Amino acid sequence: MGIGLDITKELATIGVTLTELTAITRMINRELKNSEFGEHFNKMVADLGKAYEVVTTNLLPLCEFDTEAGFIKTFDAYHDACSACYLTEISKPRNYGEAAYEEYLLLQTMKESKTSHPLLKRSFARLNYFIDKWITNDSWLAMCTDNLFKRLQVLLKEIAALKLKDPGDAFIIYQSAFADFKTCLLLIEQKSDALKASQD
Repeated sequence: MGIGLDITKELATIGVTLTELTAITRMINRELKNSEFGEHFNKMVADLGKAYEVVTTNLLPLCEFDTEAGFIKTFDAYHDACSACYLTEISKPRNYGEAAYEEYLLLQTMKESKTSHPLLKRSFARLNYFIDKWITNDSWLAMCTDNLFKRLQVLLKEIAALKLKDPGDAFIIYQSAFADFKTCLLLIEQKSDALKASQD
């Protein structure tokens, strides 16, 4: 089933970008946390963090069917809830990215962003690349999330249609796909927690 691979690829990409953001945040906060720059930087990071939480908040509940009986009983309700809200949810990462970009522009006017200190200079280069590639020009983070949610809707519809004919087979398809999704989602959740901790 190619849809499952597409979803896993988007989840893995989202997880990798969050790993990079967490590493950047940890380094910059180690050097500049207790400053006006640090305050604005962490506001930007908090907005970006919300974009990732959209993914875990919406997808982790779909990974919780451990038994065929539980799947048969509750899958339809989860599917209906996802179908009802996914268009609203996929717009959130772009909105959070736009809010983060406003803070980023402010950071660019501050003297700290022009430092020659090697650790900070390298971290700012990484941050600039991250913002340029994943948030602004190409908006890849928003596009990944958009693709993820759209492909997920296709998969959920397929599983729901199969469930009407053969609930057992539908559960097997669900299990094979969502086991991989859960691995990626737990990484995103772990990195989200690490991102928050790096701002404390």
